[in-house]
Amino acid sequence: MSNVIGKPLRRVDGRAKVTGATRFADDLSLPGMLHLKLLRSTVPHARLIAVDGARAAALPGVKLVLTGRDFPVPFGILPVSQDEHALCTDRVRFVGDPVAAVVAVDELTAYEATELVDVTYEPLATVADAEEALAT
Repeated sequence: MSNVIGKPLRRVDGRAKVTGATRFADDLSLPGMLHLKLLRSTVPHARLIAVDGARAAALPGVKLVLTGRDFPVPFGILPVSQDEHALCTDRVRFVGDPVAAVVAVDELTAYEATELVDVTYEPLATVADAEEALAT
């Protein structure tokens, strides 16, 4: 270990990365490949009243729109997350919580379809800092 600490070493993959020769997963395109985009919550805490993907599903190129109803069984793999779901089933708990997934023939169509998913939220109380938590 002492022969590398404090010494400049050339990265094995450095040249390929800076010249653009490295292929990343996002660079791959395979025949029949589909793309998935997630619709994420825009509110910090709310009950999901309705998630309607009908308009998104009608967009040409969209193959499937998934919601929490499609994944009712929790899958958590860690002891602390045994109640984890792939998509929110009844409430969102943070901005960015995944609410729906759209599968389409290309990335742009999938992205556009996420904007056609109608979500109705019932906002719930949030606790934003320690003082507010102590007050409640």
